[in-house]
Amino acid sequence: MKAHRNASPLLDVFVEGIGRRALLLTSQFPFLYIGVILDAFDDMIKIDVETTHIEQLENRIWILHLGTVNSFYIEREGQPPIPKLNT
Repeated sequence: MKAHRNASPLLDVFVEGIGRRALLLTSQFPFLYIGVILDAFDDMIKIDVETTHIEQLENRIWILHLGTVNSFYIEREGQPPIPKLNT
């Protein structure tokens, strides 16, 4: 794991979410990512994507710029889980 240089309080949320499933909506194609957060550093999020709305882009590791994330949800204990969409 990389050393985390937290550039913003928002990045802290993703650092705390490492190892958890997340749903991210972005302003850039492919717009929707569901997967496990692998790392968060500088202004980037590394996610192991299990689901997008385009099957050919699934099961890959993506690195997203924090500035492209418009909305997100990170699973937490005691909170509703993100549904499995590709079963």
